Amino acid sequence: MSRWTGRLTWFAGVLFLAAALAWLWRDAKVRHEAFREYSIYNSSEKGLSIAYRYLESKGRAVAPLARPVARAFLPADGVLLRIRPEADPFKFIEIEMDTKTVPMRPVHAVDGKEDGSYAFTPEEEEWVRGGGRFILAIDHRYGSVDVGKPVSGAVRKVFPLWPGVTRLDPPSIRLLRGTTSREAVSVFASADGPVLSRIRRGKGEIVLCSMPELFVNGRLGKADHLALLEQLAGTGRAVFFDEYVHGIETGAGTLEILRQWGFGPFIAMIVIAALVSFWRRRIRVGPEEDDARETRVEAVDFVDSLALLYRRMMPRRHALTLYAKAFEKAVAVQTGLRDAALKARVEDLLPSRHARPAKGKDLPVQDFDRELELINNAFRRLNDAKRPGSRRSAAAGPRPA
Repeated sequence: MSRWTGRLTWFAGVLFLAAALAWLWRDAKVRHEAFREYSIYNSSEKGLSIAYRYLESKGRAVAPLARPVARAFLPADGVLLRIRPEADPFKFIEIEMDTKTVPMRPVHAVDGKEDGSYAFTPEEEEWVRGGGRFILAIDHRYGSVDVGKPVSGAVRKVFPLWPGVTRLDPPSIRLLRGTTSREAVSVFASADGPVLSRIRRGKGEIVLCSMPELFVNGRLGKADHLALLEQLAGTGRAVFFDEYVHGIETGAGTLEILRQWGFGPFIAMIVIAALVSFWRRRIRVGPEEDDARETRVEAVDFVDSLALLYRRMMPRRHALTLYAKAFEKAVAVQTGLRDAALKARVEDLLPSRHARPAKGKDLPVQDFDRELELINNAFRRLNDAKRPGSRRSAAAGPRPA
Protein backbone atom coordinates (compact mmCIF):
# COMPACT_ATOMS: atom_id res chain seq x y z
CA MET A 1 0.00 0.00 0.00
CA SER A 2 2.84 2.35 0.83
CA ARG A 3 4.45 1.64 -2.56
CA TRP A 4 1.31 2.77 -4.40
CA THR A 5 1.10 5.84 -2.19
CA GLY A 6 4.66 6.83 -3.12
CA ARG A 7 3.95 6.38 -6.84
CA LEU A 8 0.81 8.48 -6.62
CA THR A 9 2.77 11.20 -4.82
CA TRP A 10 5.41 11.31 -7.57
CA PHE A 11 2.72 11.32 -10.27
CA ALA A 12 0.88 14.20 -8.58
CA GLY A 13 4.13 16.18 -8.28
CA VAL A 14 5.00 15.70 -11.96
CA LEU A 15 1.45 16.61 -13.01
CA PHE A 16 1.54 19.79 -10.90
CA LEU A 17 4.92 20.82 -12.39
CA ALA A 18 3.70 20.24 -15.95
CA ALA A 19 0.51 22.25 -15.32
CA ALA A 20 2.51 25.13 -13.80
CA LEU A 21 4.91 25.26 -16.78
CA ALA A 22 2.01 25.15 -19.24
CA TRP A 23 0.24 27.97 -17.40
CA LEU A 24 3.38 30.12 -17.38
CA TRP A 25 3.94 29.48 -21.07
CA ARG A 26 0.41 30.48 -22.01
CA ASP A 27 0.28 33.51 -19.71
CA ALA A 28 0.50 36.64 -21.85
CA LYS A 29 1.91 38.67 -18.96
CA VAL A 30 5.05 36.52 -18.73
CA ARG A 31 7.85 37.36 -21.16
CA HIS A 32 9.29 34.38 -23.01
CA GLU A 33 12.46 35.99 -24.36
CA ALA A 34 15.50 37.52 -22.67
CA PHE A 35 15.47 40.84 -24.55
CA ARG A 36 12.67 42.71 -26.20
CA GLU A 37 12.19 43.31 -29.89
CA TYR A 38 14.14 46.17 -31.48
CA SER A 39 16.80 45.93 -28.79
CA ILE A 40 20.50 45.78 -29.63
CA TYR A 41 20.78 42.80 -27.28
CA ASN A 42 18.19 40.82 -29.26
CA SER A 43 19.86 38.66 -31.90
CA SER A 44 16.66 37.38 -33.49
CA GLU A 45 15.24 38.67 -36.78
CA LYS A 46 13.43 41.47 -34.90
CA GLY A 47 16.49 42.63 -32.95
CA LEU A 48 19.04 45.36 -33.70
CA SER A 49 22.19 43.46 -32.76
CA ILE A 50 23.53 43.41 -36.34
CA ALA A 51 23.05 47.15 -36.78
CA TYR A 52 24.92 47.80 -33.54
CA ARG A 53 27.76 45.41 -34.33
CA TYR A 54 28.07 46.66 -37.90
CA LEU A 55 28.61 50.25 -36.83
CA GLU A 56 31.02 49.05 -34.16
CA SER A 57 33.02 47.08 -36.73
CA LYS A 58 33.35 50.24 -38.84
CA GLY A 59 35.18 51.97 -36.00
CA ARG A 60 32.24 54.12 -34.96
CA ALA A 61 31.83 55.13 -31.34
CA VAL A 62 28.65 53.15 -30.55
CA ALA A 63 27.05 52.73 -27.13
CA PRO A 64 23.63 51.88 -25.65
CA LEU A 65 21.69 54.61 -23.84
CA ALA A 66 20.06 53.13 -20.73
CA ARG A 67 18.58 56.29 -19.16
CA PRO A 68 16.52 59.27 -20.33
CA VAL A 69 18.19 62.10 -22.17
CA ALA A 70 17.42 64.38 -19.22
CA ARG A 71 19.73 62.23 -17.06
CA ALA A 72 22.30 61.42 -19.73
CA PHE A 73 25.35 63.27 -20.98
CA LEU A 74 25.18 63.05 -24.75
CA PRO A 75 27.80 64.72 -26.94
CA ALA A 76 26.58 67.86 -28.65
CA ASP A 77 27.04 66.33 -32.12
CA GLY A 78 25.93 62.82 -31.17
CA VAL A 79 23.36 60.62 -32.90
CA LEU A 80 20.49 59.02 -30.98
CA LEU A 81 18.50 56.18 -32.58
CA ARG A 82 15.19 55.52 -30.88
CA ILE A 83 13.86 52.57 -32.87
CA ARG A 84 10.26 51.63 -32.11
CA PRO A 85 9.79 52.52 -28.47
CA GLU A 86 7.58 49.83 -26.97
CA ALA A 87 4.91 52.08 -25.46
CA ASP A 88 3.88 55.69 -25.60
CA PRO A 89 5.82 57.27 -22.73
CA PHE A 90 3.60 60.35 -22.59
CA LYS A 91 0.97 59.32 -20.07
CA PHE A 92 -0.90 61.07 -17.30
CA ILE A 93 0.88 61.08 -13.96
CA GLU A 94 -0.90 61.48 -10.64
CA ILE A 95 1.00 62.88 -7.70
CA GLU A 96 -0.27 63.44 -4.20
CA MET A 97 0.06 67.02 -3.03
CA ASP A 98 -0.91 67.75 0.57
CA THR A 99 -4.26 65.96 0.98
CA LYS A 100 -5.38 66.29 -2.62
CA THR A 101 -4.56 64.15 -5.62
CA VAL A 102 -3.82 66.45 -8.55
CA PRO A 103 -3.53 65.05 -12.10
CA MET A 104 -0.21 66.18 -13.60
CA ARG A 105 1.52 65.48 -16.89
CA PRO A 106 4.66 66.66 -18.66
CA VAL A 107 4.50 69.41 -21.23
CA HIS A 108 4.97 66.90 -24.02
CA ALA A 109 2.12 64.60 -22.93
CA VAL A 110 -0.63 63.50 -25.25
CA ASP A 111 -3.94 65.10 -24.30
CA GLY A 112 -6.08 62.82 -26.42
CA LYS A 113 -6.91 65.50 -29.00
CA GLU A 114 -6.24 65.31 -32.70
CA ASP A 115 -2.56 66.22 -32.70
CA GLY A 116 -1.52 66.08 -29.08
CA SER A 117 1.49 67.89 -27.63
CA TYR A 118 5.07 68.01 -28.76
CA ALA A 119 6.69 64.59 -29.09
CA PHE A 120 10.04 65.39 -27.48
CA THR A 121 11.05 66.50 -24.00
CA PRO A 122 12.62 69.94 -23.44
CA GLU A 123 15.97 68.25 -22.77
CA GLU A 124 15.77 66.35 -26.05
CA GLU A 125 14.79 69.52 -27.90
CA GLU A 126 17.69 71.44 -26.36
CA TRP A 127 20.15 68.69 -27.25
CA VAL A 128 18.94 68.61 -30.86
CA ARG A 129 19.20 72.40 -31.22
CA GLY A 130 22.78 72.19 -29.98
CA GLY A 131 23.80 69.93 -32.87
CA GLY A 132 22.41 66.48 -32.12
CA ARG A 133 20.70 64.17 -34.56
CA PHE A 134 17.58 62.37 -33.29
CA ILE A 135 16.23 59.41 -35.30
CA LEU A 136 12.74 58.33 -34.27
CA ALA A 137 11.37 55.21 -36.00
CA ILE A 138 7.83 54.28 -34.90
CA ASP A 139 4.87 52.20 -35.99
CA HIS A 140 2.36 53.71 -33.52
CA ARG A 141 1.47 57.12 -32.20
CA TYR A 142 4.23 58.91 -30.30
CA GLY A 143 3.15 62.26 -28.93
CA SER A 144 2.41 64.63 -31.78
CA VAL A 145 3.85 62.13 -34.29
CA ASP A 146 1.41 59.57 -35.58
CA VAL A 147 1.36 56.92 -38.27
CA GLY A 148 -1.51 55.74 -40.41
CA LYS A 149 -2.64 52.26 -41.23
CA PRO A 150 -0.52 50.24 -43.68
CA VAL A 151 -1.15 51.14 -47.30
CA SER A 152 -0.19 49.51 -50.57
CA GLY A 153 2.22 50.90 -53.11
CA ALA A 154 5.91 51.60 -53.40
CA VAL A 155 8.33 53.97 -51.66
CA ARG A 156 10.47 56.36 -53.69
CA LYS A 157 13.01 59.03 -52.89
CA VAL A 158 11.63 62.58 -53.30
CA PHE A 159 14.45 64.71 -51.82
CA PRO A 160 18.17 64.63 -52.73
CA LEU A 161 19.60 63.66 -49.35
CA TRP A 162 21.84 60.84 -48.15
CA PRO A 163 23.77 59.75 -51.22
CA GLY A 164 23.77 56.02 -51.89
CA VAL A 165 20.32 55.55 -50.40
CA THR A 166 17.86 55.30 -53.27
CA ARG A 167 15.72 52.22 -52.66
CA LEU A 168 13.89 50.98 -49.55
CA ASP A 169 12.03 47.72 -49.18
CA PRO A 170 9.78 47.89 -46.08
CA PRO A 171 7.43 44.99 -45.28
CA SER A 172 4.60 47.49 -44.85
CA ILE A 173 4.15 51.17 -45.66
CA ARG A 174 2.73 53.58 -43.08
CA LEU A 175 2.28 57.28 -43.58
CA LEU A 176 3.63 59.87 -41.15
CA ARG A 177 0.90 62.03 -39.65
CA GLY A 178 0.52 64.55 -36.87
CA THR A 179 1.62 68.11 -36.20
CA THR A 180 5.32 67.40 -35.93
CA SER A 181 5.43 65.34 -39.11
CA ARG A 182 3.78 68.16 -41.09
CA GLU A 183 6.70 70.41 -40.21
CA ALA A 184 9.20 67.99 -41.80
CA VAL A 185 10.65 67.75 -45.29
CA SER A 186 9.86 64.41 -46.94
CA VAL A 187 12.88 62.39 -48.08
CA PHE A 188 11.05 59.16 -48.94
CA ALA A 189 7.34 59.00 -49.66
CA SER A 190 4.67 56.83 -51.19
CA ALA A 191 1.88 57.97 -53.48
CA ASP A 192 -0.24 58.86 -50.44
CA GLY A 193 2.25 60.70 -48.22
CA PRO A 194 5.67 60.79 -46.50
CA VAL A 195 7.23 57.81 -44.76
CA LEU A 196 10.71 59.19 -43.97
CA SER A 197 11.16 62.90 -43.20
CA ARG A 198 13.66 65.34 -41.70
CA ILE A 199 13.13 68.39 -39.48
CA ARG A 200 15.84 71.00 -38.91
CA ARG A 201 16.12 72.31 -35.35
CA GLY A 202 18.88 74.86 -34.76
CA LYS A 203 22.22 73.15 -35.44
CA GLY A 204 20.68 69.68 -35.32
CA GLU A 205 17.95 67.68 -36.94
CA ILE A 206 15.18 65.18 -36.24
CA VAL A 207 14.58 62.25 -38.58
CA LEU A 208 11.12 60.69 -38.49
CA CYS A 209 10.58 57.21 -39.89
CA SER A 210 7.36 55.16 -40.01
CA MET A 211 9.21 51.94 -40.93
CA PRO A 212 11.30 50.72 -37.96
CA GLU A 213 11.52 47.31 -39.65
CA LEU A 214 14.23 48.72 -41.95
CA PHE A 215 16.85 48.39 -39.19
CA VAL A 216 16.07 44.92 -37.79
CA ASN A 217 18.40 41.98 -38.31
CA GLY A 218 16.07 40.24 -40.75
CA ARG A 219 15.85 43.19 -43.19
CA LEU A 220 19.03 45.23 -42.68
CA GLY A 221 20.69 43.57 -45.69
CA LYS A 222 17.83 44.31 -48.10
CA ALA A 223 17.78 47.19 -50.62
CA ASP A 224 19.73 50.23 -49.26
CA HIS A 225 18.83 49.75 -45.60
CA LEU A 226 22.46 49.32 -44.53
CA ALA A 227 23.49 52.44 -46.44
CA LEU A 228 20.64 54.34 -44.75
CA LEU A 229 21.95 53.25 -41.35
CA GLU A 230 25.44 54.49 -42.23
CA GLN A 231 24.12 57.84 -43.46
CA LEU A 232 22.05 58.36 -40.34
CA ALA A 233 25.02 57.46 -38.10
CA GLY A 234 27.14 60.05 -39.89
CA THR A 235 30.92 60.31 -39.82
CA GLY A 236 32.91 61.07 -36.70
CA ARG A 237 29.81 61.16 -34.48
CA ALA A 238 29.10 59.18 -31.35
CA VAL A 239 26.09 56.91 -31.95
CA PHE A 240 23.68 55.87 -29.19
CA PHE A 241 20.94 53.24 -29.41
CA ASP A 242 18.14 54.10 -26.99
CA GLU A 243 17.67 51.00 -24.82
CA TYR A 244 15.79 52.85 -22.09
CA VAL A 245 12.61 52.61 -24.20
CA HIS A 246 13.12 48.83 -24.28
CA GLY A 247 13.15 48.38 -20.52
CA ILE A 248 16.90 48.61 -19.81
CA GLU A 249 17.83 51.26 -17.27
CA THR A 250 21.05 52.21 -15.47
CA GLY A 251 22.26 55.27 -13.61
CA ALA A 252 25.18 57.60 -14.28
CA GLY A 253 28.41 56.76 -12.47
CA THR A 254 30.14 59.06 -10.02
CA LEU A 255 33.12 59.68 -12.29
CA GLU A 256 30.85 60.54 -15.20
CA ILE A 257 28.86 63.02 -13.13
CA LEU A 258 32.03 64.69 -11.80
CA ARG A 259 33.43 64.91 -15.31
CA GLN A 260 30.29 66.57 -16.63
CA TRP A 261 30.35 69.04 -13.74
CA GLY A 262 33.79 70.23 -14.83
CA PHE A 263 35.85 68.21 -12.36
CA GLY A 264 37.64 66.27 -15.10
CA PRO A 265 40.94 68.24 -14.87
CA PHE A 266 40.76 68.08 -11.07
CA ILE A 267 40.38 64.29 -11.13
CA ALA A 268 43.24 64.00 -13.62
CA MET A 269 45.44 66.16 -11.37
CA ILE A 270 44.65 63.95 -8.35
CA VAL A 271 45.56 60.82 -10.32
CA ILE A 272 48.84 62.37 -11.49
CA ALA A 273 49.67 63.51 -7.95
CA ALA A 274 48.98 59.99 -6.63
CA LEU A 275 51.28 58.47 -9.26
CA VAL A 276 54.06 60.97 -8.50
CA SER A 277 53.70 60.31 -4.76
CA PHE A 278 53.86 56.55 -5.34
CA TRP A 279 56.95 56.93 -7.54
CA ARG A 280 58.61 59.29 -5.03
CA ARG A 281 58.08 56.92 -2.13
CA ARG A 282 59.87 54.16 -4.02
CA ILE A 283 63.13 56.20 -3.96
CA ARG A 284 65.09 55.67 -0.71
CA VAL A 285 66.50 58.71 1.00
CA GLY A 286 69.45 57.89 3.28
CA PRO A 287 70.33 54.45 4.65
CA GLU A 288 67.80 51.68 4.37
CA GLU A 289 65.67 51.13 7.44
CA ASP A 290 64.91 47.74 8.88
CA ASP A 291 61.21 47.14 8.36
CA ALA A 292 61.18 43.99 10.49
CA ARG A 293 58.67 44.21 13.28
CA GLU A 294 59.93 43.84 16.84
CA THR A 295 58.62 40.57 18.26
CA ARG A 296 60.71 40.36 21.46
CA VAL A 297 59.10 40.97 24.83
CA GLU A 298 60.35 44.14 26.48
CA ALA A 299 62.73 42.56 28.99
CA VAL A 300 62.84 45.44 31.44
CA ASP A 301 59.08 45.77 31.71
CA PHE A 302 58.71 42.02 31.95
CA VAL A 303 61.22 41.70 34.79
CA ASP A 304 59.71 44.61 36.67
CA SER A 305 56.20 43.20 36.41
CA LEU A 306 57.42 39.73 37.38
CA ALA A 307 59.28 41.15 40.41
CA LEU A 308 56.17 42.95 41.55
CA LEU A 309 54.19 39.74 41.19
CA TYR A 310 56.72 37.76 43.27
CA ARG A 311 56.88 40.53 45.86
CA ARG A 312 53.15 40.37 46.38
CA MET A 313 52.80 36.60 46.28
CA MET A 314 55.73 35.40 48.50
CA PRO A 315 58.08 36.64 51.28
CA ARG A 316 61.66 37.63 50.52
CA ARG A 317 63.11 34.53 52.13
CA HIS A 318 61.03 32.25 49.89
CA ALA A 319 62.11 34.19 46.81
CA LEU A 320 65.78 33.67 47.77
CA THR A 321 65.18 29.97 48.29
CA LEU A 322 63.62 29.58 44.81
CA TYR A 323 66.43 31.59 43.26
CA ALA A 324 69.05 29.37 44.96
CA LYS A 325 67.27 26.22 43.69
CA ALA A 326 67.27 27.71 40.16
CA PHE A 327 71.04 28.21 40.48
CA GLU A 328 71.45 24.59 41.58
CA LYS A 329 69.51 23.38 38.51
CA ALA A 330 71.66 25.59 36.25
CA VAL A 331 74.85 24.05 37.70
CA ALA A 332 73.45 20.54 37.19
CA VAL A 333 72.55 21.24 33.55
CA GLN A 334 75.93 22.82 32.77
CA THR A 335 78.24 20.41 34.61
CA GLY A 336 76.24 17.19 34.48
CA LEU A 337 77.01 16.55 38.18
CA ARG A 338 74.65 14.76 40.54
CA ASP A 339 74.16 14.22 44.29
CA ALA A 340 77.27 14.89 46.42
CA ALA A 341 79.38 16.13 43.53
CA LEU A 342 76.68 18.59 42.59
CA LYS A 343 76.33 19.78 46.17
CA ALA A 344 80.08 20.31 46.45
CA ARG A 345 80.15 22.27 43.19
CA VAL A 346 77.26 24.48 44.30
CA GLU A 347 78.95 25.21 47.64
CA ASP A 348 82.15 26.05 45.78
CA LEU A 349 80.35 28.67 43.64
CA LEU A 350 77.79 29.85 46.23
CA PRO A 351 78.88 30.27 49.86
CA SER A 352 76.45 29.24 52.54
CA ARG A 353 73.83 31.75 53.45
CA HIS A 354 74.38 33.37 56.82
CA ALA A 355 71.22 35.43 57.26
CA ARG A 356 68.51 33.51 59.07
CA PRO A 357 65.26 35.39 59.83
CA ALA A 358 63.45 34.94 63.10
CA LYS A 359 60.61 32.44 63.12
CA GLY A 360 57.47 33.90 61.54
CA LYS A 361 59.28 36.95 60.20
CA ASP A 362 60.71 37.89 56.83
CA LEU A 363 64.27 38.90 55.92
CA PRO A 364 65.17 42.57 56.31
CA VAL A 365 65.74 44.41 53.05
CA GLN A 366 69.50 44.80 53.70
CA ASP A 367 69.96 41.06 54.25
CA PHE A 368 67.82 40.27 51.17
CA ASP A 369 69.95 42.53 48.97
CA ARG A 370 73.19 40.95 50.28
CA GLU A 371 71.97 37.38 49.76
CA LEU A 372 70.64 38.28 46.29
CA GLU A 373 74.01 39.71 45.31
CA LEU A 374 75.74 36.48 46.45
CA ILE A 375 73.51 34.37 44.16
CA ASN A 376 74.02 36.77 41.25
CA ASN A 377 77.81 36.53 41.70
CA ALA A 378 77.50 32.73 41.75
CA PHE A 379 75.70 32.87 38.37
CA ARG A 380 78.52 35.08 37.03
CA ARG A 381 81.17 32.62 38.16
CA LEU A 382 79.21 29.78 36.59
CA ASN A 383 79.04 31.63 33.25
CA ASP A 384 82.79 32.42 33.44
CA ALA A 385 83.54 28.76 34.06
CA LYS A 386 81.55 27.87 30.93
CA ARG A 387 83.93 29.79 28.67
CA PRO A 388 86.73 27.78 27.00
CA GLY A 389 90.17 28.07 28.64
CA SER A 390 88.79 29.26 31.96
CA ARG A 391 90.50 28.06 35.15
CA ARG A 392 87.11 27.39 36.67
CA SER A 393 86.19 25.05 33.81
CA ALA A 394 89.42 23.08 34.33
CA ALA A 395 88.80 22.84 38.06
CA ALA A 396 85.31 21.51 37.51
CA GLY A 397 86.74 18.17 36.38
CA PRO A 398 85.34 15.75 33.83
CA ARG A 399 81.70 14.93 33.66
CA PRO A 400 80.67 11.58 35.06
CA ALA A 401 79.56 8.94 32.65
